[in-house]
Amino acid sequence: MPKPRHIEGRQATRLAREVAEREPVRMLPPSAAGSGNQLVETRGPPTHQVAKKAPPRVKKPSKHSDLVLAPAELEPYKAALRDVFGETLSDEFVDVMLTQLVAALRPGPFDVLDEATLNAAIAVVASVKPQSELEALIAVQIVATGFTGLKFLQHSQRHLDEAFIGVYGGYATRLLRLQNELVQTLDKHRRGHKQTVEVRHVHIHPGAQGVVGILNSGKDSSGGGEGEK
Repeated sequence: MPKPRHIEGRQATRLAREVAEREPVRMLPPSAAGSGNQLVETRGPPTHQVAKKAPPRVKKPSKHSDLVLAPAELEPYKAALRDVFGETLSDEFVDVMLTQLVAALRPGPFDVLDEATLNAAIAVVASVKPQSELEALIAVQIVATGFTGLKFLQHSQRHLDEAFIGVYGGYATRLLRLQNELVQTLDKHRRGHKQTVEVRHVHIHPGAQGVVGILNSGKDSSGGGEGEK
C-alpha cells in the first residue's frame, strides 16, 4: 500500500519559521550587488505609458504584528481607502476588509506579514476597481486565495519531499483554481444577466439547401442513427 502523505505539526512549524526568516525582495542600486541583499534586475520603462493613479499605501512597523498605520493625515487617507474598497461610504467596512486581508495573509502565530506584501494586496484590490461593497468583498477573496495559493506553492518546493509536494502542492492548486473561479464570478456579476447573441448572414445559392435551427450531431442516447435536425 502507498504510504499516506502526512506532515507532522513540528515540520509545518519549522517550515513556517523558515519562511518567516526570508526577507522580501527589494529594488537596489547596482552598487549594492555585493552587499548580500537580494537584487532584482529590471529593464527600462515601456515606451508608451498610461497615467495611473497610485493605490494608497500603509505603514506597518512590525511584520510580526497586525498594527497598521496611515502614512499621512488620517482623514484623507481613509477617503482614499473608501474609494479602493468599492467607493463605500462606510469606514467600518474598510476596517473590516483590512482586518480580513491581514488575517488571510498572516493567519498563524508563526506567520509574518511585511509592509510590502500588504501594500501589494491593497494594490491588487485597487486594480480590480470595485464599484460596490460586494465587489470589494470578492476582490478581497481573490487576493486571499491568490496570495495563500502562492504561499502553499512555495511551501511545496521548500523541501523536495513527496509529502510536502503532495499536500502543499494540492492545496496550492485548489486555491489558485478557486481564485480563477472568483475572477469569473466577479466578471459575471458585472455583466449581470446579459447574453451575447451573434448574428451571421447566411447566403444560400439557387439549388442549394439550408437548415435554420440547432443541429444535434452524432448518435442519440439510444445509440441510434444520425443526428436530428
